[in-house]
Amino acid sequence: MAQGTETIFSNEELSAFVGQNRVRAPHYIEVACGCTNRLGDSMGIMRISDDGTIHATCHCNQGCNRVFNCPAKFAKHALSGTSMPNWRKKVWVLNSMGEKIKLGETCLVRFYKGDEYVRPRNLVSHRDEFLSCSVCNKVRHFELRSKDECRLYHDAAARETRTCSDMIPGRWTCEDLEARRSRSHSGCRKNSKCKGCKHCVCFGCEMCRFEDCGCQMCTDFYANAPN
Repeated sequence: MAQGTETIFSNEELSAFVGQNRVRAPHYIEVACGCTNRLGDSMGIMRISDDGTIHATCHCNQGCNRVFNCPAKFAKHALSGTSMPNWRKKVWVLNSMGEKIKLGETCLVRFYKGDEYVRPRNLVSHRDEFLSCSVCNKVRHFELRSKDECRLYHDAAARETRTCSDMIPGRWTCEDLEARRSRSHSGCRKNSKCKGCKHCVCFGCEMCRFEDCGCQMCTDFYANAPN
């Protein structure tokens, strides 16, 4: 590690991890990580940014290069879809001696605000959305359950002159009855007045952001995504 390097961690703290790992202050540091399942170790690279956020890129096999925006999702993937595991114990990082250390026992999670990034399982990350036709003003209901459905909604929301016929081709015309407003998701189940916040609505993920879209939201998402 270069002398005088500044990060959110002290040089003394980082000395336990430098070596095979990378320090790219002041933006982030990277450490080798993994999660052990019944088939062996799922390896990856964990990036801890200077704002405290944690991303993990999985290399469990040659074809996997998935990026997870929290260690819990990385652990769930590595453990083959097991219900959200205790990532503080299941995910480990390699220290400078090549030894496995439980992530939760390191300084690397000191600034991590886990509750802000891991949504409770009983809340929906992609709630149903509603758009109005610019011709008849009827409200149309979008169920965001797949990447294709997210793209249809994303493109329709970007068009101010959207019509019933072109929002989802072949599904509606202006002659069809509109969706009932009662089907709208109210937001947080703990707060009836919530209209959508970071705890109950996804504000950007690989399912609802698109590399071939030139809008500001998609451009910003992929510009800030870990390599």
